[in-house]
Amino acid sequence: MSWEKHIKSQRMNLGLLAAGLCAGGAFGGDPLSLFGYDFALVGDPGNRDTNDEEVPMYPDTRVGGVEYEFRLATTEVTVGQHLEFVIAYYPFYVKNTGSQLGHTAFTDVAIRAAFGQIHIRPGHFEGQPTDMSWEYAARYINWLHHGKVVEDWAFETGVYDTSTFVQDDDGNWQHQAQRNLGARFWMPTKDEWMKAGYWDPNKNNGKGGYWIFQNSSDIEPYPGFPDEGGERNAGDTDEFPLAVGSYPSVMSPWGMYDMSGGQSEYTETASRLDRLQRRSLAGTGYFYENYGDYDSRDIIAFTSSITTFNSSDGLRVGASGRFHPADLNADGHVNYFDISLFIRWFIDGDERADFRLDGVFDLDDVRVFLGLMNN
Repeated sequence: MSWEKHIKSQRMNLGLLAAGLCAGGAFGGDPLSLFGYDFALVGDPGNRDTNDEEVPMYPDTRVGGVEYEFRLATTEVTVGQHLEFVIAYYPFYVKNTGSQLGHTAFTDVAIRAAFGQIHIRPGHFEGQPTDMSWEYAARYINWLHHGKVVEDWAFETGVYDTSTFVQDDDGNWQHQAQRNLGARFWMPTKDEWMKAGYWDPNKNNGKGGYWIFQNSSDIEPYPGFPDEGGERNAGDTDEFPLAVGSYPSVMSPWGMYDMSGGQSEYTETASRLDRLQRRSLAGTGYFYENYGDYDSRDIIAFTSSITTFNSSDGLRVGASGRFHPADLNADGHVNYFDISLFIRWFIDGDERADFRLDGVFDLDDVRVFLGLMNN
């Protein structure tokens, strides 16, 4: 089909879609709410890395410097948010694996997906932090990037190309080292995670500096229930983890909750460039009961390493920019004017309308745009 005929075939669809979406709303302010997450803006671009005095356990480590603004969800991905992903991806999981029984790397122990039946298991609840493998976390990010379109490509491409999740003939894993350009959502890098957790531009009389722990303090957050003086979503009873955000007065300088406790969280960063199947993991999980140890796992610059494919841990979603991804004219509102601008780009063949980022202008681009607009 020629480009002119293609445009004519899509123009009617765009007009009808726009007609039903003229009543947009303001979203401005901070944090920015997207897909059920509050994304706080982590500013102060170009902040410095840690110095020797700020990382007493790891004096040679330099982390935390980020040259750009970015957003990070104030809470971890929950079981309820994960459940929506499991329901959406399950048909493709069955097709791709040949199994109707969802592995915990896909579902977490809190969710059961078997023979077409998907539900939260007894003893678990929607608001608790979830876990999944790094590879399925990548698919979850791709899905958000594509506006939650339920198509195979929406899970397997976009931010992370899952075709790289393989070994070559020499046994080397080929996972891509970092997210693709144009990502709307992502897993935070180790530097992004450390900055959001520990860097405070107001510390040291406005000169900026790093706290030792993620609770805007040099004193380790205490594990336990919030009404008993606990400061992290962790403890020695079966009642943990509590719901995300259960400690509203305990947060990082940028407003992040549960960076200690809940679940340990993935970063995008490979532990070594020659071991792309292993990624850095930051923060402690609900099972971490230790307190007062000189080598606390919550101390700044501590990370562990985990495989991408058969381990399960938590996720905190990163996002780009100051503006909503469907706010095309950057005026602080998502409304008819953004739809009109998208239609103009689409008809003109402007690459900015290629929301699927596949080099083709078609209804998939419209679906992604509308999915982002109506989240």
